[in-house]
Amino acid sequence: MTIQPIHRSKRCFVPTARWLANAALVVLLAGLSACGFAPRREFVVPADLGEVRVVGVDSFSRLSERLAVNLTRAGAVPAADGVPATIIRITSERWHQGPLTVDAAARVQEFVITYSVDFDVIASDGSVRVPKQTVELSRDFTFDTAQALGTPGEEEVVRDELSRAMPAALMRRLSLRLDAD
Repeated sequence: MTIQPIHRSKRCFVPTARWLANAALVVLLAGLSACGFAPRREFVVPADLGEVRVVGVDSFSRLSERLAVNLTRAGAVPAADGVPATIIRITSERWHQGPLTVDAAARVQEFVITYSVDFDVIASDGSVRVPKQTVELSRDFTFDTAQALGTPGEEEVVRDELSRAMPAALMRRLSLRLDAD
């Protein structure tokens, strides 16, 4: 009688790429939920807001035009002239540019551009729906002394980016404040 050796499977546990990807996804989702992350939801106009009018600092304000368009897309009803309406009043727009970093020779290497907007919301009955708020966006950019001709163009691009991003930031702030009421 001969003893036969026991055959074991030559296949040992080797994690596959698919298994590792699934495990990484589970860990990522658990981490995101643990830190309080939630995807942004779209701005929903409250029913009690009624007709809305955006009043800018001046009649040529691109910000007030963009904000009015965004509100209309979100479902707000634009107010007709002479009709009592909720007024979103932009009381000031400010631009500030300053140095962010300076090199050893006291030359500015990076700048920061800040765009600040003050606004409030007045209900159609004259009550203050949202008290004066300030929304501030900023971006920094580097200044290359070897490429000094490109700096004004880069500054203009940063200003355009901030002016396009501000209506969305105002909508998020409005959403937070109006939901809190």
